[in-house]
Amino acid sequence: MEKATKVLVVDDSPVINRLLTENIKSQLHLDVVSAYTMREAIDAVSSNPNQFFVAILDLTLPDAPHGEVVDALLTLGIRPIILTANMSDDLHDEMMDKAIIDYVVKRNLGEMQYVIDQVQRLYENFDRRILIVDDSRLSRKLLRSLLERHNFTVEEAVHPEQGLTILKNNPVYHLLITDFNMPKMTGAEFIAKVRATFSRQELAILGVSTVGGGRVSVQMLKAGANDFITRPFMHEEFYCRVNQNIDGIASYQKLKNQAFRDFLTHLYNRRYMFETGNSLYENAKRENITIATAMIDIDYFKKVNDTYGHSVGDDMLKHVSKLLTKHFRDGDVVARIGGEEFCVLCINVDKESAQTLFERLRYRVMATPLEVDGLSISATISIGYTLDLNESFEAMVGKADELLYKAKNGGRNRVVGS
Repeated sequence: MEKATKVLVVDDSPVINRLLTENIKSQLHLDVVSAYTMREAIDAVSSNPNQFFVAILDLTLPDAPHGEVVDALLTLGIRPIILTANMSDDLHDEMMDKAIIDYVVKRNLGEMQYVIDQVQRLYENFDRRILIVDDSRLSRKLLRSLLERHNFTVEEAVHPEQGLTILKNNPVYHLLITDFNMPKMTGAEFIAKVRATFSRQELAILGVSTVGGGRVSVQMLKAGANDFITRPFMHEEFYCRVNQNIDGIASYQKLKNQAFRDFLTHLYNRRYMFETGNSLYENAKRENITIATAMIDIDYFKKVNDTYGHSVGDDMLKHVSKLLTKHFRDGDVVARIGGEEFCVLCINVDKESAQTLFERLRYRVMATPLEVDGLSISATISIGYTLDLNESFEAMVGKADELLYKAKNGGRNRVVGS
């Protein structure tokens, strides 16, 4: 299913409507549709409501003075952030019973930045994965409902052993939510096993329990949980804890990316390639895996810079980088190691499939020109690769580099392997 990318803003105040619309566009680069009445909002979205992942709704509109717009948008499957001049206890309880995202009391224009930050978080949540481990079907159902309301991708395990298997097979999770009282293994014991593989910076863990009070929370926190919440909880407290822990993981990942990612293309950099490559090489030496090491160079790249300027040259580097990312699997390593040169480490391919893989990449780049400023600029690449382990990973890279220069000296736009 294609990810929704649009935001609906509904507020009869021209100042607030324009402020939200313009800032979401400028800060988040998302498409925004604005409306000033409930009728305008319904007309704007009814033809294709699946395009909208959130609506920002004023609770009091000229044709919907009692919040009727909330139910109207929920009926269309669009979850809202509510804007209101005040929030009484009764109104709070009424809104929390609905599948809304959040509410904001319009005290001043500064509150609007909070709304914009929430929209950004909701959009980023599409790419965030959470695992629930709980033996209670009703508890899993409630947690899943709350998390999916905020666009998280959610998976479930009914006991800790299943949770460990899921994490082993699919290690890319941002948050683990686990109950304490489960058969065969307590939540604290489960967390300790998880922490043997995943650090607090790699995977956040939120412990949950209905019994035990402080004693249970201490056990789970000392076992390695980042946070703890007691059932029953208010939905807002749950979201605050989830968001805080997700933010911590995102901040760590951002710092890690700054250390290991190329600033222009966002591919891995030379440092990461050699650190990971040496680890993969040792694994291949033990015959657990095979690796193919490839060096790739954009042909006549200097002519692009000289003809169109360095800005277009940068666009070409980003263009080819995206093609590389799309072509290889998630488990492969794609790195920019300098200038117009790239290195790719492919896991578990044989010589025949490697030749086919790299030939298809060569053709893909040749057949996909860069479209920029009304221009269509074609490029080709030369590739040298090897599956021979040699005496070290550095030697593998050197061999691939020799074969790359053989490809370039042979006329460019070709693949040479060994």
